[in-house]
Amino acid sequence: MKDERGVTMIALGVTILVLSIITAVSISQLVLGNSVFVKQMVNETDYQEEMIREEEDKINNVIDEYEEEWGLS
Repeated sequence: MKDERGVTMIALGVTILVLSIITAVSISQLVLGNSVFVKQMVNETDYQEEMIREEEDKINNVIDEYEEEWGLS
């Protein structure tokens, strides 16, 4: 009975230690912003901004062509 209680206490200690480590790593990832999700969101935002810039350039080119064609520039 005493041996079983000792093994149970060791298992409980190891479980608490592992959970503490997992919690610490998770919190540090959230606080430091090194999360995979944060990086993915930043990459998607950068992609969207690049697409907006490209569309603005296309629109400006069309406007410039019409201004030249109509002699407005």
